[in-house]
Amino acid sequence: MAKVLVTGVSGYIGCHVTQHLLSLGYKVTGTVRSAAKAEQVRASLAAVLLQPEQRENLSFSIVDDIAVEGAFDSAVRDGGFEFVVHTASPFTYAIQDPQRDLIDPAVNGTTGVLKSVLKHGQSVKRIVVTSSMAAIRNTPTANPDGLSELDWNNASIKAFNEMGAETPAGIAYSASKTLAEKAAWDFLQENKCAFDLVTINPPFVFGPPIHPCSAPESLNTSVKLIWDMYIGAIKEVNPNLAAGCVDVRDVARAHALALSNPDAGGQRFITSSGPYTQTLVRQVLQKRFPGRSYATGEMAAIPVPELNIKSKRVLGMGVYIGLEESIVDTVNGCIDRFGDVKSLL
Repeated sequence: MAKVLVTGVSGYIGCHVTQHLLSLGYKVTGTVRSAAKAEQVRASLAAVLLQPEQRENLSFSIVDDIAVEGAFDSAVRDGGFEFVVHTASPFTYAIQDPQRDLIDPAVNGTTGVLKSVLKHGQSVKRIVVTSSMAAIRNTPTANPDGLSELDWNNASIKAFNEMGAETPAGIAYSASKTLAEKAAWDFLQENKCAFDLVTINPPFVFGPPIHPCSAPESLNTSVKLIWDMYIGAIKEVNPNLAAGCVDVRDVARAHALALSNPDAGGQRFITSSGPYTQTLVRQVLQKRFPGRSYATGEMAAIPVPELNIKSKRVLGMGVYIGLEESIVDTVNGCIDRFGDVKSLL
């Protein structure tokens, strides 16, 4: 089976992508910041990989800082990879400097992978980049039926350019994903590349965590939203938080399909299973975890439809995991890892 380099293998999405690729028989090298982190990832994946040969097909390459010029040179040069999956990009609202904490790692990390493959990855046929619906959100939408791969979140870039260091974290994150994806497509236009590019654009991603995570406080942003709803740390729903969602296992599946499907080259793919609001999450929690108190309040905003038609037609995604299953598995996955707690409400 083919060899794949996966960046950000210790992250929530990166770890799931790696697990899925290994289960399909791929040989995976994951980039991590340290040898200690590599061992944490190995231990986490050992718990979910059923076959010994799957575990044996996992190796690591140390990349201290993805934003540094040439950060991926050694990993790419030494690997003989057929594919590269770039999942490494920060998603956090706990920032001090939007440029340093979000924009630079996203843009420089993405272009850095492409530069390294151009210089040293003669065997690489395709790069799959984990982008985001944050790079697509647009008003008005190009398709009257909803958000599609034709849309770009240029408003976030404009806002960041105007506000600079004062840019709110949510807008800065959207700008980082938009700028990074645009930079990737621009790179392919400006350079003679032997490889093609695919981007996977998920909205809020839920589902059971399998990556190294020792405490709820260090959960990734999207999963922590669900856990905080479950434990009562969120006391009132955000009336304006209306978007789409997808299960992390479907995101991993989309990345694998993007590697194997020749028709996917040169395309973006929205991977969204349906709407997400905190009132919808509350309904699931009340139904499946009754007897607890949950956040009060109602929604003011309505999610804009996120059209996943192309992911089904071209990638062959088929049926997506629904919100209820995804939320239940997220909560149970966190309980298995951290133990259950009484509601704070």
